[in-house]
Order: sequence, then structure tokens, then C-alpha cells
Amino acid sequence: MYLLAPGRGAELLRNQGRGMYTSPNKPASGVAYTLRAEADGYPAASATDTVPAAVPIREGWHSYPTGTDRNNELLGTIVVRFDDPADEVNYYEISAYQQQYGNQGRIYRSQDFVLDARGNAALAAEGDAEFSPGSLVFSDKLFNGQAFELRASFMPWSFSAGSGTVNGVPFGPRLSGEAFVSLRSVSRSYYQYRKSWTRHFYNQGTKGPGGDLNQLLFLGDPTRMYSNVKGGYGVVVGHAQTVRFLPKR
Repeated sequence: MYLLAPGRGAELLRNQGRGMYTSPNKPASGVAYTLRAEADGYPAASATDTVPAAVPIREGWHSYPTGTDRNNELLGTIVVRFDDPADEVNYYEISAYQQQYGNQGRIYRSQDFVLDARGNAALAAEGDAEFSPGSLVFSDKLFNGQAFELRASFMPWSFSAGSGTVNGVPFGPRLSGEAFVSLRSVSRSYYQYRKSWTRHFYNQGTKGPGGDLNQLLFLGDPTRMYSNVKGGYGVVVGHAQTVRFLPKR
């Protein structure tokens, strides 16, 4: 496996086993990198992509609970704000999760939130909500060069111990860890791949956290997966990530 970049020779990546390869060099944003795989008896396969510049999160917080869904389950709200760079097309992925502390101070990511942002115009334009995406992937087509705010509802479903009401007050899942948000600046290839993957995953009958057994009765037709690899299958993509702790309000 080789990594190629303009003005540099081909770098042989270090094989870590189990299909993992690494480089000691840190990628630079805006540079086109090419991965080339070679194996005896097979034609070479290659793909090229760039790593976008990271976009900082200007502000973010979460509140819980802030409402209920139609089943009277408690919901929270996550708010994230950032400034989109002007005069260029940008693509993003937002996910949020809980982080907890285990034995001997070990930190682990305990659950991802399913974010519902159907009230946001930029997300609604993507047409992904009906496919139960695991994260929010979108372009800046509707807010290029402007400040962007995401306001999404979430449910900490993994920690539910039942739901109902006590003296007319609803109870249900509890937020038992610290909340964080991840904002990724992603390449166009990443965007196209994730769009196709969301639909493919939904059609498998495994939509949403833990899957949906009802959908096993109505499996969708196969969908074509995006690939930018020449001479093979798969995808080579780039992203830059910013993670921020979300205080409670």
C-alpha cells in the first residue's frame, strides 16, 4: 500500500495487520492524496481525495429533558453553532454521544445519540430523515459563508429503564454521562459515500439503533454504493474533526 502526494515520492505505508496501514506523516488540508494498492497477480487499484480544513465549533450545549415524543418518552435538545467558510463548497457530518468513566478511570464512548433535526432547512433538503441516518451529513448549499445553527432533539435510549408518569410527570431514559459533539469537515467523496451508505443500510432492514424487526418484512431493493476507487471497490475519503464538550443548560 502506497501513499502519494504532489511533490513527494511514493511512501510505503506500514502494515499493522488486519488490513490496517499507517503513516508517521500528518496529512495537510487541501492536498490531494492518492492511495495505491498493489498485489502480485492483480492489477493496481487507486483512489484520490483531499483532507478539508477543520471548522471550529463556535458554541454548543445540551438540555435534558426539554420535551416528550408521541410515546411520552423524554427528549433532550442539542444546539451547535459554527461559521461556514465563504466562497467554497463545504460538506459536514455531525454526531453527538455520551462519554463515561469506567474502572480505573478508563474513559469510553458509551452511546451515540440519534439526532432528529427535521426542523432544520439544510438537513431537510438532504432528504435523509426517512432513512434513519446514524449521523447528520449535509452540505452548505443553503448557508454558504454564513453562521449555522443546528438544533436537534435526542433520546438517550440506551439507558432506559422503562417509561411512564409519576404524579403526571413523565419519566424515562436518563442521561448518565457527559455529552459531546463531533463536527467533521468532510470531502465530497465522503459526502457521496455516506449518502449512499445511509440508504443501503436502511434497505438492509437494520435501520436505526438496534435495527427494526418490522422492516425485515419489507426489505428494500439493493442500492448502488458510491466508490471512487479505480481498478477496484471501496472508497478513499478525507475528513477533519473537531470535538467539543456540551455543557448542560
